[in-house]
Amino acid sequence: MSQGVWTAIIAVVVVALLGLLMRRSSVWPPSGTAPPPGEPPEDSVAAVEELIESLEGIPVAVTSDGWSFMPLADRDRVRLIPPLTPREMEQVVPRAGPDQLSRGDLIAARVRRGAPDHDPWRLEALGRDGEYRAWRFETEDAARAALALVSRSIVVAPRDEEGTEVMPGDADFIDARRREEEIERELASMPDVEERPDDPLR
Repeated sequence: MSQGVWTAIIAVVVVALLGLLMRRSSVWPPSGTAPPPGEPPEDSVAAVEELIESLEGIPVAVTSDGWSFMPLADRDRVRLIPPLTPREMEQVVPRAGPDQLSRGDLIAARVRRGAPDHDPWRLEALGRDGEYRAWRFETEDAARAALALVSRSIVVAPRDEEGTEVMPGDADFIDARRREEEIERELASMPDVEERPDDPLR
């Protein structure tokens, strides 16, 4: 298993452990006896050990940039954990403020081949308003592991007037990507605005 994948697994386990400890402490009875300082509750440790065992042999959804897709216990959210620096790994402290996807944030998702030298495999998705979103992966297994997570917990297909699900198709993805590329071209062509002396944001 590559170093990048192990780093992602460590990040997942660390965040899971901290989440369990925070949730445990938030419901700890005021009159109860707290565990000794520095010792996590036994049920939290057991839950993390179970999580580690469940990860064995399962493809880890790690992007080409080192971000890992982590399912959360409520099954309605997926957390995107940034890669840990060597110092963070030594201190076992994940970077604050990871991105998060919640149920309904995506209306469709699929895996497609990309450019070999840029994104060998790509998880493409459509946001709530049909906007194009994509994550790059080095392997098909990693891309499909991410697809399985978002399909189960995040994707909610739109419905027509009769309440029937309307799954977006290839044309919707093509149109969304075309709009995204047009926006990128417009932004790239915009001239740099020189800073004015009276600029209140200066």
